[in-house]
Amino acid sequence: MKCVLTSSFQLPYRVRWQDLKDLFRKAGTVLRADVALTPAYPTSSTPNNATFGLGYGTVLLSSAEDAGRAVDMFNGFCWQGRTLEVRLDRLAPEVDSGVNLGMMPVANPAVPGGASGSNTASAGVLPGAGPGAGLAALFVGNLPFHTQWQDLKDLFRQASLNGPILRADVNLGPDGRSRGFGTVSFANDEDAERAVAMFNGFEYGGRLLRVHFDK
Repeated sequence: MKCVLTSSFQLPYRVRWQDLKDLFRKAGTVLRADVALTPAYPTSSTPNNATFGLGYGTVLLSSAEDAGRAVDMFNGFCWQGRTLEVRLDRLAPEVDSGVNLGMMPVANPAVPGGASGSNTASAGVLPGAGPGAGLAALFVGNLPFHTQWQDLKDLFRQASLNGPILRADVNLGPDGRSRGFGTVSFANDEDAERAVAMFNGFEYGGRLLRVHFDK
């Protein structure tokens, strides 16, 4: 079975993964839905551990047909006062639905008829690559604290000429804030070595990155 990931932007900020999954279920079988969150700024009126949506998320559908239908149905769709932007994510052409979906943390692993999803700002994509599954994993230090996993993936994609980036993660502390480092997993050593050469010492967001092979 082919699994295809769609990315959804301009989400209403109060939307959580279950809302996203319920909406996209109208287009087909949803295996997983995720919504990116950020910790709320603490005030006297906000509860502990409160979070706000960042306005984007991802939905993993069971087939290319379902994913195409979702784009047709929901790109430009007005939902709770916001107009959605939905596109196919840039993935490898085939992903086996039987593998670990590769999100971190994983909440409620997908089972037939079950619920699966997470509200997380540290969800590194890629379906088919669980933690440590990458053939060549890099440590990336001194990241700007506003960097999200998608930013990290987009940056390092410039070095990925021979295969996909399997996974990108930004490490978060107990308070949900970035700790300033992360990891990127490549499908082969050649791309990983190119990334080290390109980005070790590279200035990004006003900071000089430290990039080396993860130990």
